[in-house]
Amino acid sequence: MNNIINYNNDKGLLAYIEFLAASALKARNGNTDPVFDFEDALDQTEMAQLAVDELKKIPEVNTLFQERWLPAPFNLDDLAELPEGTLGHIYARDMKARGFDPYFYKKVPVVDDISYVKMLWRSTHDIYHVVTGFETDGIGEIGLQAFVLAQTSIPISVMLVSFGMVRISLYQPTKFHDLMTQIARGYRLGSQTPGKLIAQKWDQFWDVQVSEIRARLGMKTIDHDLAAIA
Repeated sequence: MNNIINYNNDKGLLAYIEFLAASALKARNGNTDPVFDFEDALDQTEMAQLAVDELKKIPEVNTLFQERWLPAPFNLDDLAELPEGTLGHIYARDMKARGFDPYFYKKVPVVDDISYVKMLWRSTHDIYHVVTGFETDGIGEIGLQAFVLAQTSIPISVMLVSFGMVRISLYQPTKFHDLMTQIARGYRLGSQTPGKLIAQKWDQFWDVQVSEIRARLGMKTIDHDLAAIA
């Protein structure tokens, strides 16, 4: 007997509309909870299950699913002591400079594959910024989401890219070209990088030079990619 899955795609659409409206009416002031609440509302959509199915076709990612791997706890002060140029050193430096809490994200119990994917990307997301070179401002964030989207169609990445286009075009139209440049850059770079960000056990790379990590992933250099878009 085949299992019947009841999707609630309308709930996902309504959550998107509510998220867009709420973001337009008031500033988040650094509060990221609405983003995570929005993502949680996508759990019952068909795209969430399809994303899991596609991810599990990647052997390295399927192994993570089986292990339910998440990064081991770490301390920014310890990472800052690592040699310059290493992932840990740059990550700690950037997080401290911006006053970011590495454990800022909303936690959810890992009870199934969908909840595991959410915790996997939430706990490694800021590392992606370091490895890909995308800034942590609004436009840089959407560029990073385009990179992730090109590699893996995680629902929240799809929604945030579309949300960014709507919001910038309505409220900051002079920045729309910059946004599209970053989206194009992110999607191109993600499409051309064979190593999947979501497939890596990132806590094993803290003491590795970022340049070496990019080489292992097969990622083109940031300068080369920017030149290709210009």
